[in-house]
Amino acid sequence: MRIIVADDHPVVLMGIKALLMSFGKTYEVIGEALNGRDLLALLATHSCDLLITDFSMPDEQGASDGLPLLKRLRRDYPDLPIIILTMVHNPSLISGMLAAGARGVVDKASMGKQLMQAIKTVSSGRVHLNEQTRTGITDLRAAYGGADMQVALADGGGLSKREAEVVRLYASGNSVTQIAEQLHRSVKTVSQQKNDAMRKLGLKSNSQLYEYARSYGLIS
Repeated sequence: MRIIVADDHPVVLMGIKALLMSFGKTYEVIGEALNGRDLLALLATHSCDLLITDFSMPDEQGASDGLPLLKRLRRDYPDLPIIILTMVHNPSLISGMLAAGARGVVDKASMGKQLMQAIKTVSSGRVHLNEQTRTGITDLRAAYGGADMQVALADGGGLSKREAEVVRLYASGNSVTQIAEQLHRSVKTVSQQKNDAMRKLGLKSNSQLYEYARSYGLIS
Protein backbone atom coordinates (compact mmCIF):
# COMPACT_ATOMS: atom_id res chain seq x y z
CA MET A 1 0.00 0.00 0.00
CA ARG A 2 1.41 3.39 -1.06
CA ILE A 3 0.94 6.02 1.62
CA ILE A 4 1.57 9.77 1.84
CA VAL A 5 1.94 11.27 5.31
CA ALA A 6 1.68 14.93 6.33
CA ASP A 7 2.40 16.65 9.66
CA ASP A 8 4.06 19.91 10.61
CA HIS A 9 6.21 18.15 13.24
CA PRO A 10 9.13 16.18 11.70
CA VAL A 11 9.34 13.91 14.75
CA VAL A 12 5.73 12.81 14.17
CA LEU A 13 6.51 12.04 10.53
CA MET A 14 9.47 9.95 11.65
CA GLY A 15 7.29 8.08 14.13
CA ILE A 16 4.64 7.28 11.52
CA LYS A 17 7.26 6.10 9.03
CA ALA A 18 8.95 3.90 11.64
CA LEU A 19 5.61 2.37 12.60
CA LEU A 20 4.68 1.59 9.01
CA MET A 21 8.15 0.26 8.17
CA SER A 22 7.88 -2.21 11.06
CA PHE A 23 5.37 -4.11 8.92
CA GLY A 24 7.93 -4.81 6.23
CA LYS A 25 6.83 -4.25 2.63
CA THR A 26 3.12 -4.09 3.47
CA TYR A 27 3.20 -0.29 3.60
CA GLU A 28 5.37 2.10 1.57
CA VAL A 29 5.64 5.79 2.43
CA ILE A 30 6.09 7.43 -0.95
CA GLY A 31 6.01 11.05 0.19
CA GLU A 32 5.98 13.42 3.17
CA ALA A 33 4.70 16.96 3.63
CA LEU A 34 5.02 19.52 6.41
CA ASN A 35 2.04 21.74 5.51
CA GLY A 36 -1.02 21.97 3.31
CA ARG A 37 0.75 23.63 0.40
CA ASP A 38 3.44 20.94 0.24
CA LEU A 39 0.82 18.22 0.56
CA LEU A 40 -1.19 19.50 -2.40
CA ALA A 41 1.97 19.77 -4.50
CA LEU A 42 2.97 16.23 -3.53
CA LEU A 43 -0.42 14.75 -4.40
CA ALA A 44 -0.34 16.48 -7.78
CA THR A 45 2.74 14.45 -8.75
CA HIS A 46 2.42 11.23 -6.73
CA SER A 47 -0.44 8.74 -6.78
CA CYS A 48 -1.11 6.97 -3.48
CA ASP A 49 -3.56 4.52 -1.93
CA LEU A 50 -3.97 6.30 1.41
CA LEU A 51 -3.33 9.73 2.91
CA ILE A 52 -2.52 10.13 6.61
CA THR A 53 -2.51 13.81 7.54
CA ASP A 54 -2.47 16.05 10.58
CA PHE A 55 -5.60 18.17 10.86
CA SER A 56 -3.82 21.34 11.98
CA MET A 57 -0.69 22.29 10.02
CA PRO A 58 -0.37 26.09 10.19
CA ASP A 59 2.77 27.62 8.73
CA GLU A 60 4.23 31.10 8.51
CA GLN A 61 3.17 31.43 4.86
CA GLY A 62 -0.48 30.84 5.71
CA ALA A 63 -0.85 27.48 4.00
CA SER A 64 -4.40 26.14 4.18
CA ASP A 65 -5.14 23.50 6.79
CA GLY A 66 -8.05 22.26 8.87
CA LEU A 67 -11.42 21.80 7.20
CA PRO A 68 -10.70 24.07 4.20
CA LEU A 69 -7.77 21.82 3.26
CA LEU A 70 -9.77 18.65 3.84
CA LYS A 71 -12.61 19.91 1.63
CA ARG A 72 -10.15 20.72 -1.15
CA LEU A 73 -8.58 17.28 -0.86
CA ARG A 74 -11.97 15.66 -1.16
CA ARG A 75 -12.85 17.86 -4.13
CA ASP A 76 -9.60 17.16 -6.00
CA TYR A 77 -9.20 13.50 -4.95
CA PRO A 78 -12.74 12.18 -4.31
CA ASP A 79 -11.68 8.52 -4.13
CA LEU A 80 -8.62 8.93 -1.90
CA PRO A 81 -9.07 7.44 1.60
CA ILE A 82 -8.00 10.00 4.22
CA ILE A 83 -7.11 9.38 7.86
CA ILE A 84 -6.88 12.48 10.05
CA LEU A 85 -4.44 12.78 12.96
CA THR A 86 -5.59 15.29 15.56
CA MET A 87 -5.64 16.43 19.17
CA VAL A 88 -9.20 17.70 18.63
CA HIS A 89 -11.84 15.89 20.69
CA ASN A 90 -14.89 18.08 20.09
CA PRO A 91 -17.68 16.02 18.44
CA SER A 92 -18.83 18.87 16.17
CA LEU A 93 -15.36 19.33 14.67
CA ILE A 94 -14.81 15.60 14.23
CA SER A 95 -18.23 15.30 12.61
CA GLY A 96 -17.22 18.18 10.35
CA MET A 97 -14.11 16.22 9.34
CA LEU A 98 -16.25 13.21 8.43
CA ALA A 99 -18.73 15.38 6.56
CA ALA A 100 -15.84 16.93 4.64
CA GLY A 101 -14.56 13.53 3.53
CA ALA A 102 -12.30 11.98 6.18
CA ARG A 103 -12.65 8.20 6.51
CA GLY A 104 -10.89 7.89 9.85
CA VAL A 105 -9.95 10.12 12.79
CA VAL A 106 -7.07 9.11 15.07
CA ASP A 107 -6.17 10.70 18.40
CA LYS A 108 -2.49 11.69 18.36
CA ALA A 109 -2.21 10.85 22.05
CA SER A 110 -2.72 7.15 21.28
CA MET A 111 -1.56 7.12 17.69
CA GLY A 112 0.44 3.86 17.50
CA LYS A 113 -2.07 1.06 17.95
CA GLN A 114 -5.04 3.17 16.88
CA LEU A 115 -3.43 4.24 13.60
CA MET A 116 -2.85 0.66 12.47
CA GLN A 117 -6.44 -0.23 13.32
CA ALA A 118 -7.63 2.82 11.42
CA ILE A 119 -5.64 1.80 8.33
CA LYS A 120 -7.21 -1.67 8.37
CA THR A 121 -10.72 -0.30 8.94
CA VAL A 122 -10.50 2.42 6.29
CA SER A 123 -8.92 0.01 3.79
CA SER A 124 -11.97 -2.23 4.15
CA GLY A 125 -14.25 0.68 3.24
CA ARG A 126 -15.45 1.48 6.76
CA VAL A 127 -15.08 4.58 8.97
CA HIS A 128 -12.72 4.50 11.94
CA LEU A 129 -13.53 6.33 15.19
CA ASN A 130 -12.68 5.45 18.77
CA GLU A 131 -15.50 4.61 21.18
CA GLN A 132 -15.41 7.95 23.00
CA THR A 133 -15.72 9.85 19.74
CA ARG A 134 -18.57 7.64 18.53
CA THR A 135 -20.48 8.32 21.74
CA GLY A 136 -19.96 12.08 21.42
CA ILE A 137 -21.13 12.09 17.81
CA THR A 138 -24.17 9.97 18.69
CA ASP A 139 -25.16 12.55 21.30
CA LEU A 140 -24.60 15.37 18.82
CA ARG A 141 -26.63 13.57 16.15
CA ALA A 142 -29.52 13.29 18.60
CA ALA A 143 -29.37 17.04 19.23
CA TYR A 144 -29.33 17.81 15.50
CA GLY A 145 -31.97 15.31 14.50
CA GLY A 146 -30.11 12.51 12.75
CA ALA A 147 -28.86 12.89 9.19
CA ASP A 148 -29.42 16.66 9.17
CA MET A 149 -26.33 16.95 11.35
CA GLN A 150 -23.97 15.96 8.53
CA VAL A 151 -25.46 18.52 6.18
CA ALA A 152 -25.25 21.25 8.81
CA LEU A 153 -21.66 20.51 9.79
CA ALA A 154 -20.46 20.19 6.20
CA ASP A 155 -21.94 23.65 5.68
CA GLY A 156 -20.03 25.19 8.57
CA GLY A 157 -21.73 23.94 11.69
CA GLY A 158 -25.34 24.84 10.96
CA LEU A 159 -24.86 28.39 12.24
CA SER A 160 -26.90 31.33 11.01
CA LYS A 161 -24.97 34.07 9.21
CA ARG A 162 -25.27 36.31 12.27
CA GLU A 163 -24.06 33.59 14.62
CA ALA A 164 -21.09 32.80 12.36
CA GLU A 165 -20.26 36.51 12.21
CA VAL A 166 -20.25 36.76 16.00
CA VAL A 167 -18.08 33.64 16.29
CA ARG A 168 -15.59 35.03 13.76
CA LEU A 169 -15.31 38.38 15.51
CA TYR A 170 -15.10 36.87 18.99
CA ALA A 171 -12.41 34.37 17.94
CA SER A 172 -10.50 37.26 16.32
CA GLY A 173 -10.08 38.84 19.75
CA ASN A 174 -13.08 41.13 20.09
CA SER A 175 -15.12 41.28 23.29
CA VAL A 176 -18.90 40.89 23.25
CA THR A 177 -19.22 44.63 23.87
CA GLN A 178 -16.90 45.48 20.96
CA ILE A 179 -18.81 43.12 18.66
CA ALA A 180 -22.09 44.74 19.65
CA GLU A 181 -20.67 48.16 18.76
CA GLN A 182 -19.33 46.96 15.39
CA LEU A 183 -22.54 45.20 14.39
CA HIS A 184 -24.92 47.75 15.89
CA ARG A 185 -26.61 45.15 18.05
CA SER A 186 -27.24 45.06 21.77
CA VAL A 187 -24.75 43.36 24.05
CA LYS A 188 -27.53 41.02 25.14
CA THR A 189 -28.25 39.98 21.52
CA VAL A 190 -24.60 39.33 20.71
CA SER A 191 -24.12 37.37 23.93
CA GLN A 192 -27.17 35.25 23.10
CA GLN A 193 -25.95 34.61 19.54
CA LYS A 194 -22.55 33.52 20.88
CA ASN A 195 -24.18 31.19 23.39
CA ASP A 196 -26.55 29.79 20.75
CA ALA A 197 -23.60 29.08 18.43
CA MET A 198 -21.68 27.26 21.17
CA ARG A 199 -24.76 25.22 22.09
CA LYS A 200 -25.35 24.17 18.46
CA LEU A 201 -21.72 23.12 18.12
CA GLY A 202 -21.46 21.36 21.46
CA LEU A 203 -18.64 23.70 22.53
CA LYS A 204 -17.99 24.10 26.25
CA SER A 205 -15.33 26.80 26.39
CA ASN A 206 -14.02 29.88 24.59
CA SER A 207 -10.86 27.98 23.65
CA GLN A 208 -12.99 25.38 21.86
CA LEU A 209 -14.82 28.20 20.11
CA TYR A 210 -11.51 29.59 18.86
CA GLU A 211 -10.45 26.13 17.72
CA TYR A 212 -13.70 25.74 15.80
CA ALA A 213 -13.34 29.17 14.14
CA ARG A 214 -9.79 28.49 13.00
CA SER A 215 -10.54 24.97 11.80
CA TYR A 216 -13.48 26.15 9.68
CA GLY A 217 -11.43 28.99 8.20
CA LEU A 218 -13.44 31.74 9.92
CA ILE A 219 -10.16 33.25 11.12
CA SER A 220 -6.60 32.86 9.86
